[in-house]
Amino acid sequence: MRKIWALWVINLNPGLLRFSKWTKDFIQITKSKLTQIWIRLIDLPQEYWRSMTLLEIASAIGTPLVIDENTRNRLFGHYARVLVDIDLSERTFNHILVEREGFAFNVEVVYEKQPLFCKICNKIGHKIHHCNKIGTGQENISNEAKYKSENSVKKI
Repeated sequence: MRKIWALWVINLNPGLLRFSKWTKDFIQITKSKLTQIWIRLIDLPQEYWRSMTLLEIASAIGTPLVIDENTRNRLFGHYARVLVDIDLSERTFNHILVEREGFAFNVEVVYEKQPLFCKICNKIGHKIHHCNKIGTGQENISNEAKYKSENSVKKI
């Protein structure tokens, strides 16, 4: 048990398995702010589809874990797909500015099946307007707008 607990995380490819301590009367509540999400890099030129380049671009969003097989084999050219481990409490970006010498362009990022996350209590499973830590009604709606991710660009 100590050996397993010391690992904390095992890479199951694709994805990670995280361990947590079991306690008496255990109730599964996700306290982790980390999750794995497939991201799509929309209209990324084919010359950027090399594994190392894709991993570098995806690292602007989180920790890249694996490249989708269709992307790796270049079977589908509309978007590149990468599994990333992200911290949901951090700001998310809808665009990445990719730069190379003398040239720069934006790549749109689409998050697949992003779980609900409350930035007030830092828990996966609900949005701010359903959070029990703060009041109800209009106050929650204005708080959600305050914490909502902006449509912004991350530069790499």
